[in-house]
Amino acid sequence: MIPILSALCVLLLGALAEWLHVRRIRAVGRLAFGPTGAAHGWTRVVPWLRPLCLAAFAWGLATLVMLKLAEKEGGNRDQSNKDATRLVFVADLSPSMYLTDAGPDGKLTRHARMREVVEGVLQRVSGNLRFGVIGFWTDSQPVVMEARDPELVRNVFNGLPLSYAMRDGPTDLGLALNAALKLVSDFPDGSTRLIILTDGDSVSLAPIAPRPKSVKEVFVLGLGNPQKGTFIDGHQSRQEGDTLRTVASALMGTYSDVNEKHLPTTALGDLVVKIAPPQKGLTLAELAVLAMVLGATVLALVPVALEFFGSDWKVERPEREALNRERAQEAGVSAR
Repeated sequence: MIPILSALCVLLLGALAEWLHVRRIRAVGRLAFGPTGAAHGWTRVVPWLRPLCLAAFAWGLATLVMLKLAEKEGGNRDQSNKDATRLVFVADLSPSMYLTDAGPDGKLTRHARMREVVEGVLQRVSGNLRFGVIGFWTDSQPVVMEARDPELVRNVFNGLPLSYAMRDGPTDLGLALNAALKLVSDFPDGSTRLIILTDGDSVSLAPIAPRPKSVKEVFVLGLGNPQKGTFIDGHQSRQEGDTLRTVASALMGTYSDVNEKHLPTTALGDLVVKIAPPQKGLTLAELAVLAMVLGATVLALVPVALEFFGSDWKVERPEREALNRERAQEAGVSAR
């Protein structure tokens, strides 16, 4: 109602101003428009046109302000840290993740396939989310936590050399995951979803700590060829499906082999928010902008049109008329 009331107020004030202006013009009609005492016929629409344009501009401006305020209030509710869902990626950064045996054709490194899987998840999730990335190898280190922008997650997986922040050594998957669980244990209860991405290549598997109350769901995603190993550091490295199933069981989560296929959308559950189909026609915000543009354009063009096409009667200052006569006489003398 506020935009409509604003437009009505502006319309009434504009109409009153135009009425007073028309009265004043009639009093000096012959002085302004010559012997006829009136401008061209089309100018009669101007007293109606200008208030309407002002009202349209006022309605558009008030509508945009109200939409912005509503968006801000809704955003404040949605951006509440207490109610947000944490989606934390726990990524294996060990040297075995750079072996080339991943993807549908087996021509990608496991790390590159991990980036594709993460991108596939990010493209499907939405809502009030906070993103996090924890990298592990010989230890677990938080890289991004409580991020609102998924681009920060993409940046981490797009070639950021995180392995240099880790000390060299063999991977102990159990100890690394326990450290990652400790990093998310302080989040609100049931607010966190963990997505663990690894090939399962580990020297041993230490006992996995109980899943903290903050973690609602755990996805263990396997990378690398589960059948054929690749030699590295004195052993054959492949996706250790049995190890990853053990990890998933200990964390009361689910294991999926994503070496060739992405994680199914159904597995993501309520993280996937369906987007409403695109609305036909213009939205309210677009209509408001259109009203402002049209109103401002017409208001800017009306004075120009009145100046050049409002009347045939042109009034000049006496000094300008004398100057023009002088120039005409000089031009005549020069011509002789």
